[in-house]
Amino acid sequence: MGQKTPDEYARLLDESRRREAWLRASNEITAALLAGNGSDLELITSHARKVAGAPLAAIAVADEAHPGTLVFHVVEGAEHLTGTSITIEGTASGLVFASGEALLIDNYGDAAATFQGDSGSVAPSDLKGLGSAAIVPLKAGEDVLGVLLLCRLRDEPLFGQSDLDLLENFAAHAALALQYAAARADQQRLVVLEDRDRIARDLHDLVIQRIFATGMALEAAAAVIPADPANATDRIRLAVDDLDMTIQEIRTTVFALQHPPTEGLRSLVLQAVEAAVPVLGFKASVRFRGPVDTSVPSDAVEQILPVLREALSNVARHARATTVAIEITAGDELSLRVTDNGVGIPKGGRRSGLSNMAFRARRLGGTFSVTPTNPGTALHWCVPLR
Repeated sequence: MGQKTPDEYARLLDESRRREAWLRASNEITAALLAGNGSDLELITSHARKVAGAPLAAIAVADEAHPGTLVFHVVEGAEHLTGTSITIEGTASGLVFASGEALLIDNYGDAAATFQGDSGSVAPSDLKGLGSAAIVPLKAGEDVLGVLLLCRLRDEPLFGQSDLDLLENFAAHAALALQYAAARADQQRLVVLEDRDRIARDLHDLVIQRIFATGMALEAAAAVIPADPANATDRIRLAVDDLDMTIQEIRTTVFALQHPPTEGLRSLVLQAVEAAVPVLGFKASVRFRGPVDTSVPSDAVEQILPVLREALSNVARHARATTVAIEITAGDELSLRVTDNGVGIPKGGRRSGLSNMAFRARRLGGTFSVTPTNPGTALHWCVPLR
């Protein structure tokens, strides 16, 4: 093998520097896209234009409102062309978009006039001075997200195959980063929607059913006022107590949305039991088994507390019970048992609260059941911890 000439060394050094510059640009846009810094397509366009030293860079994407066309979403170096639409068929950018294959053009100004003229549109006059162009797909797997176009002026050096290869590799990295950033944004939107759903269920459990029941209780009290004022007064007092409890739990829910709970499950359960005393007319007994304060994750705590509150609310509204026993066990599973000595679940009653409790178990891979006892009802809610 002969010794390399100074010109060959210079060429290899230049290629190495260009490769390093494109790699650095790929890393920079990947980091920026994943961090959500700036407009995605503008980041890609500006980095590509800077590294290539091109006077014009653009990205075209499919125009969803007009099938069969591309729209130049970003154009740097000729910003007034931003928003320009071209057909996919009969245009250089459209050919790259449809085929997923990169393309080199020696005189883009002439090619743009030819391609766009054939499709029935006229190329802008300021494209006439453009010379060499490199067009590559923004391709992630088999999906082409758009095309990246770089253009030089007629009197500037032509893009070569090595330039096209480096640009194509850069575009592939950018497309993957775009796809990942979009997926993460979708995931974040899903988290927001799930949180809204959780809040809606909490409000249902803590507010809507209680207010509905209180309204019915007040209607019943109004009906007996003429015949039995003392009984009506007692019913109104119970309704006011129920409203006080509802207000307190609304405040607790709002506070929890702003400040995630730092207390242990044991303390939170005892607070819920204490808050239920005015509507139950007595204090439920509570028994804990296992490391309830150390082994129960926050997502399980967020589910079991509304279930317990709803269970106590149901007993207060329907069961006419005089005792309630609560047992919470933490081990391989987190188990909640609520047993009362009341009259049981009324036939034909509203079951949305029970459905919510079952949903809260299922979302953590657990189970929920309600069974009659003699007397009363036993509720069992259970989710895995390991």
